[in-house]
Amino acid sequence: MRIEEEEYLDDYRLRRKKFIYDRRVHHSYVFSAGHQFYMVIVGSLVDEDIFTRIGYEMPNGIPFPGNGMAEVYFDVFDGTDISGDFRHVQFAGLGSAIVLQTVSLALISHFETFNVGGFVFQAAAGGVVDRGRSISLEETYDYILGLKNEPRYNQHTGLPKKIPRSLLPEELRAYKHVVEGRACYAILS
Repeated sequence: MRIEEEEYLDDYRLRRKKFIYDRRVHHSYVFSAGHQFYMVIVGSLVDEDIFTRIGYEMPNGIPFPGNGMAEVYFDVFDGTDISGDFRHVQFAGLGSAIVLQTVSLALISHFETFNVGGFVFQAAAGGVVDRGRSISLEETYDYILGLKNEPRYNQHTGLPKKIPRSLLPEELRAYKHVVEGRACYAILS
């Protein structure tokens, strides 16, 4: 993989790299949290046929944006500019909140810079992904994308927890479609 461009985004404390993969433009955003480096990859989806062939669907009644969509991947980063195997990433303590907020900042930066019509990503649901978690990965995404805002309760005390706030800016809205053990999310402007 050859890096076409690279820049450091001071406002977001992220490093962005542009590269071509599978005849599509991609940008990677690299950041650190705790003692680990992470990478968010955003691939352009300007062609609705490719978007559909990959397995995505637009929400009912919403046309494919004229300025295209962007597909999002997230993984640990080992410093070799080669992504890993995109398995579920485990976090300790509050690390997950910091990482998810930074992923959100990477997407906001991409949205502001490249004016994409929206983002799509897939999340595995159930099984090994949720082993050892007090809340499923799918439910976590639902909360941080503003799709769910029900009260939650501490398992040990029964006391209510603070309802997580959506990490999306007001001009973006999330949609979800579940297919064959995976949740497909679309975030549109």
